[in-house]
Amino acid sequence: YICQAWRRLQLQITGWPKSVYAVAVSTAIYLNFFTHHFIGDYRWILMLLLVAVFFRCTVYFTLEERTFRMPLLLSFLLIGFFIWIAENVTTFLGAWKYPNQEEAWQLVHIGKISSWLLLVVISIIIVAQLKHVKKGRIDAPQGVSSEKWESRT
Repeated sequence: YICQAWRRLQLQITGWPKSVYAVAVSTAIYLNFFTHHFIGDYRWILMLLLVAVFFRCTVYFTLEERTFRMPLLLSFLLIGFFIWIAENVTTFLGAWKYPNQEEAWQLVHIGKISSWLLLVVISIIIVAQLKHVKKGRIDAPQGVSSEKWESRT
């Protein structure tokens, strides 16, 4: 999905952090998904770290030959929110149920938005870094840069 969206929306990201910071944030988020059962949930600290690392990033996207922009952090939040909406629709329609929905349907806990947001961050960082490897660049992934990066592949 992310690769197709990147291609079809002609995504370009400016202000991308150095790879070491992006990978470190992604790794910390990934580890928290597993360790929060044992040593505490640090998602809110991770989100502050995410803001510190990505606050300068802007994503440009093209719809019907018109280019728009938004802060990358806002795009993470919106994607997480809409996945949460889709999760509510699918549980309402019975595709699956969480244990608290066995008796009667209820909204999926709003805290799931932060989980989806963090998962989206990991996924986008992976795609951006893979574009970097594919292009053979040292400093920045394809479609991502401290300058306006081109991403047409």
